[in-house]
Amino acid sequence: MDIQDRARESADDYLKAIFILSEDNTKPVRVTDIAKLIGYTKASVSRAVRNLLCDGKITLTPNKRVLLTPEGLAEAKAVYEKNKFFKTILVDAGVDDKTASDEACKMEHALCTDSFEKLRRLFTSTKQEPCE
Repeated sequence: MDIQDRARESADDYLKAIFILSEDNTKPVRVTDIAKLIGYTKASVSRAVRNLLCDGKITLTPNKRVLLTPEGLAEAKAVYEKNKFFKTILVDAGVDDKTASDEACKMEHALCTDSFEKLRRLFTSTKQEPCE
């Protein structure tokens, strides 16, 4: 994995954390809360917030709270949706919650959108009730 891929994964993780903490972007989030959720230092989170701000993924309120822009919100929702999908599959398969969370986070980055959509359609169609 090259440095650009790691940077993209990191940005996705921050966007997902902001999305979760902001309750679907309805309330601004503090840097401290982001750091606590993902287990990074406030300095690391502040650096990432600056990068996301420069990339147009977030805005800052006058009191330095973080909100997702429409573009950031769309990306955050997509990452969160992938994460939930993979975690559900893993938990349904019998994987413990902690392991499922950790592995779903890795899996959400591994597939392009097209592959994910095809996989989701496959799993959705196979979960329907059989005819009686």
